[in-house]
Amino acid sequence: MTAVDQIVPDPAVPEPRAPEIRELDIEGYRAAIPGLVELTLDAVAGGASINFMADATAGEVGAWWESRAGLVDSGLISPFVGVLDGRVVGSVLLIRSGNQNSPHRAEIGKVIVHRDARRRGIATALMAAAETAARDSGRWLLVLDTITGSAADEFYRSLGWQETGIVPDYALLTDGRPWPATFFWKDLR
Repeated sequence: MTAVDQIVPDPAVPEPRAPEIRELDIEGYRAAIPGLVELTLDAVAGGASINFMADATAGEVGAWWESRAGLVDSGLISPFVGVLDGRVVGSVLLIRSGNQNSPHRAEIGKVIVHRDARRRGIATALMAAAETAARDSGRWLLVLDTITGSAADEFYRSLGWQETGIVPDYALLTDGRPWPATFFWKDLR
């Protein structure tokens, strides 16, 4: 390849900045709830089946996030966010099992990236942070579920997650139609 063949970035077009990935303590979590509400409402408006229907209100979504504060404070849930220009643009929850027979297990939940911040590696960075935290806390078996055939389904497969199986009509899409969910696992050892 000659110098003429190389692609030179246009200096007039700024490089997109990478978001900062943060693990939140309880104070940070409570401060982030308004951003998590906006993030969740954006995902639901885009058709994501993440616990809420199309008519979800900010109050309902905020109450859902607030109801997890005690588990964040206890350390059973570790929330991670992607922040860009002071705004929450991504999230993931590492939800550790509190049962005596599963101190090695955790669940991944609420992997969300704002529609205007996608395709920047945010979800990948959030998943890597959650997996590192899981490993650091002795949690080597992770599980999650997602809507079958979705972009998230493809994404988890690309990160090495193994399909456990599909449950028909597991969740409702935001428009009320029942849809199957695929369950996945990953061994971090």
